[in-house]
Amino acid sequence: MSILAFQWGCAGPAASKTVKGAGTGAAIGAVGGLITGQDMGGVAAAAAAGGAVGAAIGAVQEGKERKRQDTLAQQRAYNQAIAMQKRAIEKEKVALQEELEIAEGFRISDAELEEMASRAETAEERLKVLQARRQDAIDKKKALDEMVQREKDALAEIDRLEKELAALEAQNNALAEQTKL
Repeated sequence: MSILAFQWGCAGPAASKTVKGAGTGAAIGAVGGLITGQDMGGVAAAAAAGGAVGAAIGAVQEGKERKRQDTLAQQRAYNQAIAMQKRAIEKEKVALQEELEIAEGFRISDAELEEMASRAETAEERLKVLQARRQDAIDKKKALDEMVQREKDALAEIDRLEKELAALEAQNNALAEQTKL
């Protein structure tokens, strides 16, 4: 057991997977030798064999981890290169668009600008007229809906009051008949 404690203490977080695997394998081999009743030579041989197997397994795991880390590093480098290319292309597009706008600006005359300003103002005036007509229609619909509701409320109250008054008159007539008797 002291071998296990020593081995796990030596194979701390800084140790490689190969070292950890060797230590773990040696400890398992030694424990196996002790359990099977081997003498110290047998225990040492079992520990050595376990260490060799553990080191091999640890080396394979370490190789896989290195390969995974390399793949991730390559992927990050590739993604960065693609991002840089995209930024360069976008920057070039912006520059080309600006050049096109400048070229078009040189072709536009003052008369064209004045005509377009007049057309824009005419369109905006038509838009205002249509928006006002639309709002008037909405307002009329809301007013009609409100009046319909007011009529319904009034008719419902009339019906309730007529029934109440009829019941009171019937009750009053019944009292009057009883007092005559």
